[in-house]
Amino acid sequence: MEEVARITNIHSKVQEGAEDESWVVVEATAPVVWELFRPEPLVYCLKVKGRANMYTGPLSVRDGIVREVTIGVEGEWLMFLVRLEAPAEVKAELRVEKLPVRLLLRFSRSCWRNFFRGKCIVVDPGHGGTDGGHRGPVDLWEKDVVWVTAQEFKRQLERLGAKVRLTRSREENPSWAERARLGEGADLFLSLHTHGEADRRVRGAAVLYNPTFPQGELLAQAMLEEITAKTKVPGRGVFSSLELALLNGRPAFTIETVTITNWVDEGILRNPYFHRKLVLATLSSFFRFSRGISEVADHVCG
Repeated sequence: MEEVARITNIHSKVQEGAEDESWVVVEATAPVVWELFRPEPLVYCLKVKGRANMYTGPLSVRDGIVREVTIGVEGEWLMFLVRLEAPAEVKAELRVEKLPVRLLLRFSRSCWRNFFRGKCIVVDPGHGGTDGGHRGPVDLWEKDVVWVTAQEFKRQLERLGAKVRLTRSREENPSWAERARLGEGADLFLSLHTHGEADRRVRGAAVLYNPTFPQGELLAQAMLEEITAKTKVPGRGVFSSLELALLNGRPAFTIETVTITNWVDEGILRNPYFHRKLVLATLSSFFRFSRGISEVADHVCG
């Protein structure tokens, strides 16, 4: 009797390289029969012959290209519906050299590079120098953790071809007016902070927006939705900021990444993957909001 492959896992990752890709990886105990088709511009369907030996609930990805993967069963086939945030071409390959066998869907991220290339983005790590900002209940200082996040923004954006300005070095503390001046003419201004409360039970992220930017509140809501979904940190809301009004109609936002005075949130800041996820969520929301799915659909990644 022919062995029926057991499907044991599915996961996703952003694979960085000469050409970045979004990978969806299906793992199995043996080589599988499969087919891939595209029923809609933003949906791919992967049919795999096998039996599920894994959790079959939805996989939330939200990496700017792949939004989520849902799994269904049709007889002896597992149906993986991959829903996209922007149209993208895909390469599929089956790797059987070692166990587990891996079926890879490799989605192009070229439209991200096309979108961000040449854009001027100012990243403002809050506080600095003798101003440490809020301190966590153990030993982390706000000025240090937002510096880590700023470096991850710089790394990811420069890989995409964007021009990145930091408002300070590691130990500087420019005035707010000096920081805002660097944002003149920028395509996006992001000020990075953490929140602090005397009540250590309070936790979560928030996004503040420039009230002179016409779509500021809507984009702030989109950013917070992506950040909370990607990082699993609860949201505290979006708020107008008079300080950001100094940027005169520019898309300018303050991201309070967590509430550092909370024990759980301070612990999250020690995980480097948190900073990567927060950057990816923020850039994804800006990408989607700025272009819109209807516009992106005219520029298929490939």
